[in-house]
Amino acid sequence: MKQFMQKYWLIALIIPLLLISCSNSDDENKEEAESFKAEAPWVPARAKKIKEMDFEYDAVIPYTDASGKKVWDKANTERRKGKGYVFLDEKYKVVYVVDWPGASTNAADGANTPFYFNFDTQDVVAEADALARTKTWHVKHFDIYNAFILTDATTENGQPGLGKLRIIRSPFDQLDEAPAEPMIRTAASVEFEDRESVDGWGRYRLSDHILHPYKDRTFIFQLRDGRYVKYQLANLYRSNPDNVIDKYEYEAPFFNFRYFIQQMPNDRNVKTR
Repeated sequence: MKQFMQKYWLIALIIPLLLISCSNSDDENKEEAESFKAEAPWVPARAKKIKEMDFEYDAVIPYTDASGKKVWDKANTERRKGKGYVFLDEKYKVVYVVDWPGASTNAADGANTPFYFNFDTQDVVAEADALARTKTWHVKHFDIYNAFILTDATTENGQPGLGKLRIIRSPFDQLDEAPAEPMIRTAASVEFEDRESVDGWGRYRLSDHILHPYKDRTFIFQLRDGRYVKYQLANLYRSNPDNVIDKYEYEAPFFNFRYFIQQMPNDRNVKTR
């Protein structure tokens, strides 16, 4: 009887401790899920800042017309200071590039200077170095808004080979595995006038010249050395806004993207959750 009572009291003590532990764990998970970077609300708070840069930009200051409508007129601008960042989420090995400036002019005015990026160095590659092949680049953004994407492929477009890409209709964190089929695309673009036949990463309306990134599209790159990269181009507007009313409301191109590198060649596991 004495042994039974000792076991009973031991169980009675352990159960509350387990409940408290589970409760604390749930609270921690909830806090982690709901906590984000002040510099970029779409980046988890646990991500570590690894790069930072200062820049200046021209912000169009809106006014309200006689009808009460807010108007963005490019003639009314203000010079402001901003910051670009690169963060690393060490838990899932995801790199976040936040408000990294591209060309200095507003993208709505026309084509922009090409933007080359190296996933390994987490940095921009100068165009001269990219063209001379003195430095490695993995993805090139070019043309209007820098919204068109090109890879450093080993074969022509339409042929199987390394250094190519594929667009998957899946949100970034829900995509756990790269496709097994050989990749044949060397380029990707946005879709125009809400047409979905191109299978792009976003859409661009010629009627109002506003870019709308898709939230459920993710790139898969297979680099020249066989490694897979999962990549989401979140936005090309500064501050990664959810909704854009006018082509001059937010400055562009400012790169907001995230990616994960599977370091083992030919390993299709790209899970980040």
